Amino acid sequence: MAPTPSAATLVVAAGLLASCEEPNTTVASLPFDEVFQLAEVVELGEDPSDSVAEVGVFLERRNGGFIVADRLLPRVRTYLETGELEAAFGRFGSGPWEFQGIDGVTEMASGRIVVTSWRNPWLTYLSSGLMPDTLLPIRDQAIFDVIALGPDIVLYGPGRERLATGEGDEGGLYHRFVDGRIAWSRWTSPISDKPYWGGLTGGAGGVAVAGDSLFIMTALLYPATILNGAGDSVGTIGTPSPSFRRIPEIERGAFAGTQGGARVRELIATFDLVPRIDVVDSDYLAFTLGRLDEAMPFSPFRVIHTALEIYDRHSGAKLYEDVALPEGAKVLGGGRYLYVLMNPDMPPWRIAKYRLVVGG
Repeated sequence: MAPTPSAATLVVAAGLLASCEEPNTTVASLPFDEVFQLAEVVELGEDPSDSVAEVGVFLERRNGGFIVADRLLPRVRTYLETGELEAAFGRFGSGPWEFQGIDGVTEMASGRIVVTSWRNPWLTYLSSGLMPDTLLPIRDQAIFDVIALGPDIVLYGPGRERLATGEGDEGGLYHRFVDGRIAWSRWTSPISDKPYWGGLTGGAGGVAVAGDSLFIMTALLYPATILNGAGDSVGTIGTPSPSFRRIPEIERGAFAGTQGGARVRELIATFDLVPRIDVVDSDYLAFTLGRLDEAMPFSPFRVIHTALEIYDRHSGAKLYEDVALPEGAKVLGGGRYLYVLMNPDMPPWRIAKYRLVVGG
């Protein structure tokens, strides 16, 4: 059974709601190296006969190591905290224990690893060492992401019927999965009624877990929604900085005709995104800001990470905004540190671990 909201949760939510309604006035905009302190740089080990094509989903493990899903190949790998390659799993195909691509990875409280691919009508459970464990069928759902929440997991994706009709880009549902069944399905995307917006996010959109709360952000529209463990919406968090460029409303049919491609290219240069949210050092949320790469103006889009916002997740206060990322860097995830891929386009894959500095 999913837990019911506690009094403490509701008090925190009330504080978040109040803070998000206050004017965004005196928020520090500092250089990156004044907000984050470099702890170390880890280089991911490679198997010459099974190299990483591109770093995709990244996850800090409970024991301090890492899980990395390849963005281009159907492979998931585990690494020690030092970056040494530990194990690898996955091959291309549509049968059991195969993937045509990997969309989501998480590590459960039990240590098992769950891998999702929206093309597979099942969840793939692996042992902590990436050995095959269980295939669990998922009916009527196309699963794009999976997140650990307490002893359970939360799945994200649209229904397969919605995906087949071309509506999958405009929002799906988050499903808490308990003991092999869906306990609840929640969240209405605030962009679900905005023509074209869902298809112009590069597949981007943030979700983070802290305690028994989910923080969910569509890539194009503030604020983030907070769901408690029972699936109830208990507040919001996040305010755009004055520099954030909001996407304009677009009428249906705007990209029809021979000039449609040119209109898409022009539009891409005009708005910003929030492609991910990460929890850092337990108490803070890092919102990553970005933009679509104008050099890749058609789907699948590429998202370039540009800056960060930092929030106290308990009070909802924004601590820093417009903290410019090092040029060419890509935020991979959070945890005890903020993990940043220093060279997203080619090996060696070097990951910088940064400590968040709060209050000088």
